[in-house]
Amino acid sequence: MDTTEITSELTQSIPGTPALDAGPAANGPIDLADMHTLYSDMGWLIAERFSSLEDRERVFELIELGMRNGDRNLKTAVSTGLIEAMISRTGAQPARWRQISAQLGPLSTAYVHG
Repeated sequence: MDTTEITSELTQSIPGTPALDAGPAANGPIDLADMHTLYSDMGWLIAERFSSLEDRERVFELIELGMRNGDRNLKTAVSTGLIEAMISRTGAQPARWRQISAQLGPLSTAYVHG
């Protein structure tokens, strides 16, 4: 899967995620700043709605795919956007963070503990 496919499936799997428009005429590359903002929003929503995510396993598979993907921009958006937002949102709720972090794959976990 490439960056666009991972991003598209994540936005569909996390209720409330705003759509991300690609570059000119929706055929160009995704703007990095917009991508980081979108991934931050997704991380916040995952932390907020963790218990009610319908396809939680797939969401976390996609997060791990993003960390494994060769695209540096995607890795940055997933790590410093999505994962950091989940950590930030659950800061006052250690039990919630334990639930979420238990779902992270090895690369995502390594980033958190890195």
